[in-house]
Amino acid sequence: MISHRLTRPLAGLVLAGLLALGCSQRPFHGDGPWFEDAASRHALADQQLARGDVPAARDTLLSIVSAHAPAHISDDDRRVVLQDTYFRLAKLDLDGGDPRGALANTDHGLGLGRPDDLFVANLLVVRGAAHEALGEGPAAVEDYHQALVINDRLLAQTLAGKPGATPTPGATP
Repeated sequence: MISHRLTRPLAGLVLAGLLALGCSQRPFHGDGPWFEDAASRHALADQQLARGDVPAARDTLLSIVSAHAPAHISDDDRRVVLQDTYFRLAKLDLDGGDPRGALANTDHGLGLGRPDDLFVANLLVVRGAAHEALGEGPAAVEDYHQALVINDRLLAQTLAGKPGATPTPGATP
């Protein structure tokens, strides 16, 4: 069994890297009423959480994943919005002491696709934390590792061609 001495620092590194990348990217890159509605529901969930009303925030986020995206929305844009929402739902589950619920939400999100992007990495970090909470060390380490690999690629892409940037560990010389 993997000890907490290994998974905790690994999770911290993954989270730190993802936060740095997350600050440099827009969450949704589409426009139109469906995106505006999803963004306003996320904002409402933020307000509800700020008031401590977790059940209302959960219901608001669930309303996003239960709504149907219009046919003109690309599969990738739909995936991004829904994966971000499943991430938030999984984080609420995890914070509320329900790691099995967190696993279910991350699996729903990851079932939408697994490109190497911030949304997938976020889901993997939360899934790793859920596995860790359940005492499933090897599964936690695998999820954290996959998130780190994605994070490394995203960092390399972000820094590519910037003056004075040093190559990331996974970058080719």
